[in-house]
Amino acid sequence: MNTETQVKKHIVDNEFIKDNIMRTLLYYDIFNHPLKEDELYTLLPFNSIPKSDIIGLINEFSAEGKSNFGAKDGYVYIKPKEDNIGLRKEKEKYSRKMWVFARIVTHIIKRFPFIRCVLVTGSLSKNSSDKAADLDFMVITAPGRLWIARTLLMLFKKIFLLNSYKYFCVNYFISEDKLEIEEKNIFTATEIVYLKATYNSELMYKFIVENKWIKEYFPNYVLCTPQTHSAGFKVNNRKSFIQRFFELFFPGKFGNRADDYLRNRTQEYFMKKYNNVDKTDHSHMFKSTKNVSKTHPRNMQKRILAMYNDRLAMYNLSFPG
Repeated sequence: MNTETQVKKHIVDNEFIKDNIMRTLLYYDIFNHPLKEDELYTLLPFNSIPKSDIIGLINEFSAEGKSNFGAKDGYVYIKPKEDNIGLRKEKEKYSRKMWVFARIVTHIIKRFPFIRCVLVTGSLSKNSSDKAADLDFMVITAPGRLWIARTLLMLFKKIFLLNSYKYFCVNYFISEDKLEIEEKNIFTATEIVYLKATYNSELMYKFIVENKWIKEYFPNYVLCTPQTHSAGFKVNNRKSFIQRFFELFFPGKFGNRADDYLRNRTQEYFMKKYNNVDKTDHSHMFKSTKNVSKTHPRNMQKRILAMYNDRLAMYNLSFPG
C-alpha cells in the first residue's frame, strides 16, 4: 500500500469513527445525557479498535475542532451542548438519593408472591434521575404466576400508595421461563445494557445471557459476572417467609386458572380504556401474554426511536448497522 493510499484509508477510517461516535451520542442527546468515555466505547456499534485508541481519537478530534462533538472532564457531548455535562453531574448527585429509595422499595417488592428478581430500569439505571423522574422497575416472576404477582403489586400500589408512580413504577414483568425479549432494537438493547439488579443478580445475569443479541448493537459490551449487573448494594436473595406463605394459596391448577383469569381481565381493561389506540401500537404499549406484561401508555419506545431518527437525519446519518 503506497503512502497516498494509506492517507486516504486513514481519512476514511477517521470519518467512519466520527460518524459512529455521533450515532451513539445522538441517541443520548435525546435525554441531554453526555457520555463518559468508557460508556461511549461500550455503546459504539463497532469493535475493531481498542478502547485506548478510541479514547485517544475522541480527544484528538475534539482538540482539532473538526468534529460535531467535544470532550471535557472525561465526558463526550454534542456541540455546543457543553452545559449538559453539568446537568448530568447534578442528575448523578440526585440519583444517589434515589438509589436509597430503590433499595427500600426492592425490600417491599421482593416479599410479594412469585417475585424472583427485581431490576431498576429507566433514568435511575443510567444515574440520570431528576426530581421529575419516576423510580422504574422491571420484575421477573415465577413461571405461570406472572399475573398473580402483577395484580398483587398493583393492588398494593393503589391501596397503600394511592396509585403513586413516583417511587413504585413497576411497568414490565416477564417470567423466568422466557427471558428473551422479543422486541430487538436499539431502544430495548440500551435498556438491557443499563439494567441493574436490586434483587437476585444471578437471575439478572441469566437474563443478560438469554438476550445476547444486544451484542449486535453494542459489540464492545462485556457480560462479566453476576455482580457486575447488581446495583452495588446487598439484598438478601432468599425468598422471605411472607412470600413462601402466600404462595401456598395458589397451588397447581387453581393457581394456573387464577393467573389466566387475571390476565384476561387485565387485557379487557386495557382494551376498554385505550380503545382509540391503533391495534399495532396497542400490542406494543400493553403487551399481555402468559410470560410478559408491559404497560407503557406513552409508547416511549416509538417516540424515542422517532426522535433518534430525526437527529440522525440532521447529520445525514443512518441507523447504526
